[in-house]
Amino acid sequence: MNTINATACANLKLNRGRNLLTGIAIMLTAFLIFSITTLGSGVIRFQFHAANQLYPTYHIMYRDVPEQTAAELARSADIEKLGLRQDTAQIRQEDTICRLIYLDETGRELGRIDLENGSFPVEKNEIAVSRGMLQAFSISGSADIGDEITLPVQPIEAHGLGFEQEYTFTICGILPTPEAEEDNRLYSALVSEPFVRELLPASERLYRVMVRFSNARSYTTDAIIQKGENIAEAFSIPKGNISENSPYLLANYIDPTFYSAIAVVLIIVVLAGIITIYSIYYVSTMYKVQEYGKLKALGATSKQVRSIVFREGMLTALLAIPVGLLTGTGASYGAFSFFLNTFSSNDALGEALRAAFNSRELPLLQGWVYFFAAAVTLFTTAVSLRRPVRIASKISPVEAMRYDGPGCRTKAKQRKGYADISLFRLVRANLSRNRKRTMITLAALSVTGVLFLSVSTVLSCANPSEIAHDRILYDFELSIYSVSGDKMRPEFEWTSIQQDNPLDAALEEQVRSIPGVTKLIRQLSTDVLLTDVYDGDELWSTSISGVPKELADAMEKSVIQGKISYEELLDGDKIILNKKAYNWSPEWQIGSRISMLIEDGGRQIPKTFVVAAIAEPPVYLNFYAPFMVPSEVLEKLCVNNQTYHWSIQTEPGQLKAAEAQLRQMAQGNQFLRLRTFEEELAERAELSGFTSAICYLFLSILGGICIMNLINTMTNSVYVRRRELGMMQALGMSEKQLSRLFRLEGLFYTLGSLAFSTAFGSLFGYVFYVKAKDSGFLSIVSYHYPYTQTLVLFIAIAAIQLLMTWILARSFRKQSLINKIRFS
Repeated sequence: MNTINATACANLKLNRGRNLLTGIAIMLTAFLIFSITTLGSGVIRFQFHAANQLYPTYHIMYRDVPEQTAAELARSADIEKLGLRQDTAQIRQEDTICRLIYLDETGRELGRIDLENGSFPVEKNEIAVSRGMLQAFSISGSADIGDEITLPVQPIEAHGLGFEQEYTFTICGILPTPEAEEDNRLYSALVSEPFVRELLPASERLYRVMVRFSNARSYTTDAIIQKGENIAEAFSIPKGNISENSPYLLANYIDPTFYSAIAVVLIIVVLAGIITIYSIYYVSTMYKVQEYGKLKALGATSKQVRSIVFREGMLTALLAIPVGLLTGTGASYGAFSFFLNTFSSNDALGEALRAAFNSRELPLLQGWVYFFAAAVTLFTTAVSLRRPVRIASKISPVEAMRYDGPGCRTKAKQRKGYADISLFRLVRANLSRNRKRTMITLAALSVTGVLFLSVSTVLSCANPSEIAHDRILYDFELSIYSVSGDKMRPEFEWTSIQQDNPLDAALEEQVRSIPGVTKLIRQLSTDVLLTDVYDGDELWSTSISGVPKELADAMEKSVIQGKISYEELLDGDKIILNKKAYNWSPEWQIGSRISMLIEDGGRQIPKTFVVAAIAEPPVYLNFYAPFMVPSEVLEKLCVNNQTYHWSIQTEPGQLKAAEAQLRQMAQGNQFLRLRTFEEELAERAELSGFTSAICYLFLSILGGICIMNLINTMTNSVYVRRRELGMMQALGMSEKQLSRLFRLEGLFYTLGSLAFSTAFGSLFGYVFYVKAKDSGFLSIVSYHYPYTQTLVLFIAIAAIQLLMTWILARSFRKQSLINKIRFS
């Protein structure tokens, strides 16, 4: 071992306190880099693996493509494979639906369609069905290949479902029954091309065309989507008829979004590590000037001193990194298992993810991640050491011998003195000795605090209870179930239901008589056709919501542009726009005139409204309708009962009993559906809990890295001032005053970092909230300042500061006064 390495190793032992803090910071940095990379890549790889097992393999699907256009697409040089799908007919029985689908051979290949046994349909009367479908439609469970079944079929026409026709089929194949089909009561069966051509005329045959592009292996997901749009434009396919196979594309092609998100998080971790490790070495270097000067006096060159300091830091990193990787291995494995079993869905994708993990079919831990985490951590340490190493190498022997602590040299010609010395002035003098050290410590703590409060703001705004109440006003929502365009079941059309609406006065009386029901609010909704807006060749169909008098205040409060009262809307000539729902027609403004045909049973009522205001209403107020008017306006215009929703409130103790009776009412009428606040709340709480757990876990570990900086600064500050503090004790400073001195210094960092964190964290948090609300992220409803998280941040920093003060004061008291004064 040469002299430089021997000196570095000796310093490693000599500076145990500093190197322990540095090692912990490096260990946490390695831990975070390894865990984030492992979990991030693990989630992506496992989802990709499951997606490749479950999802179709086409890139893009074009909907409603005429037969001639499909043939032209097949001749395109940009398309490697093209499969055809025709949704031919539908079978409906109460709440159970089966779609009869035709797929050509390439379509079956791209759609990953396999049979349990038998063959695919070729003849006109052949059909491939699942046993789940046979049971759902009460067809003999013993039916097998070669048996005949008779089905009531409704052809799927361009404008809805046609009239029912009975067909007799011969079963030629048995399809598997996915769990999703059982859960949704939505099944599929395969029919032949001759059956399609007999049932549907050429003008009604609009295919779904599935395509794989040529030479797409090197493409990104965005590039494939762009290519699909370019081809659609060349063949006059509307952009709205393009559907990308997102799960498959994300599983097999580079998506910059995933990797850029992971990269941003890793950069934050690296920057936090650099700031902390740099600060620890920078502070300690300031106090070791004389030591480096002595090395120079003994003949060491600047390069050798630089090497000694650098190697000491890298040796610390080499000892700390394996610990970080080992703890990261255990934490990553445990965290992935926990999140997979706790938050992963119970659908086919979730089951495939758990199966791949539990069977070790796909390893979570990868060798390259260990090398990557170690390399990035070493790089972080090297960058952190760059400035302290440079400072150490530039120290001259003469300056080092005369050096008497950081901050002793000043540009001021005279030092300002005081007749009386107070603890506060002593604290200020110590902090101002090296303002750079003080600001670096504050910055390290504040960066974590700003990030913590920014994320906490978004998470506090994503309140599950508030989001659930935004959708369901009270405890229950009893609403109409309607289907548009079914010629065989025209009774499910809303215009038909409203002529004999089950939400009538008789049912309202029954509901109000349920024990515990305290309030019921009727909310209206009806369909409208916009006479000046077209969807292709058809008038644009949308809806208008009637707001009851009980919710007038909520409607007025939701207005963000203009000003209108509920009473002013009662004249029937003005309307409020929902900002989120009318974005497809941005030319509308306050004062615009909107002409429409209001659907009322079998008649259409022409009406022109003037836009009085633009609002961002809660969902329960308008149920995503683009327009709002008072309920009285709709009731005056329409003859039929336009009630679509009931919001029902009950006493807490009667909630379950009331729910049971309401469910019985809903199940007894095919036009009614019941949704509870508890169901909505459970879904929102699960999503919010998962997101919060990940974010706070990351922030707590990141905060641990930066807290090392506070510990180092306070420790070094006391350590190097032992003689100074010992002399003040000899002059009469009591142990109590000494403890207060330590507490005041720690309090400066606590209050300083909290002030910066609160100011900038609140600012950035509000900016993130605005962006999150506009984008619909986490369904955020309103702004909530994270008071609890701010208090937690303050308590955490204060507790660490108080603990450090107690430890330092206790350690300092154990040293004799003579040893303190003799310290050099």
